[in-house]
Amino acid sequence: MSKINGNGQDDFVAAGFHRLDERLVTRRPPKIMWGPEYLMKTDSAKIEYLEKLAAAMNHAAHLIQDERDQLNKLCGLKEEQITSMKASLAQNNEMIHSEITKMNEERQSYNAQIAKLNQRIRELEGGYNG
Repeated sequence: MSKINGNGQDDFVAAGFHRLDERLVTRRPPKIMWGPEYLMKTDSAKIEYLEKLAAAMNHAAHLIQDERDQLNKLCGLKEEQITSMKASLAQNNEMIHSEITKMNEERQSYNAQIAKLNQRIRELEGGYNG
């Protein structure tokens, strides 16, 4: 993939993604404000709590990644569907164009025949009146 401004980020913008507002993204996320209850725990209780917290965060990240993967598959299927529909639409347009051309040629042929018949009628009427 290409890079954005050479800074090493993947070029998702070119793929249709929108960049997050720089004002909303920080390289230094806020620190957790631990309450007095947590600070009073023993080190082993803090470790157990933090392990549970990390497990919960990992689980949440896993769920988000699974959802993202499902959405990627769905987007792929929708893209295939759109491509197929585009091909069908092109075939349909070609068929309609062909039919219109055929109808116009028939109409021109009929108009030419009508003009010949009108000319023949004028010739016959001219000879009859004359």
